[in-house]
Amino acid sequence: MTSQTDPTVKTPEDVCAHQTLTQKEKLSRLSDMKFELERQTGRGTADLEQVEARMASINLAVDRVKNK
Repeated sequence: MTSQTDPTVKTPEDVCAHQTLTQKEKLSRLSDMKFELERQTGRGTADLEQVEARMASINLAVDRVKNK
C-alpha cells in the first residue's frame, strides 16, 4: 500500500510518526513523496513556495526516520 492509498499516511510527518511501518518502509514512502513532488514540479503544476516547503518537510522527516 502506498502513501497515496493509505488514508492514515498523508504527510511526511504522518510517515515519520507511523507506529507499525519499518524504517525501510518509511524511507520508501518518503522517497515516493519526493518523486511525486519532483514530477509535479517538472509539469509546472506546483507553486514554488509550496514545493520548497513540502521538500523541506520531506527532508526533515527522512532525517528523523534515519536518526531513530
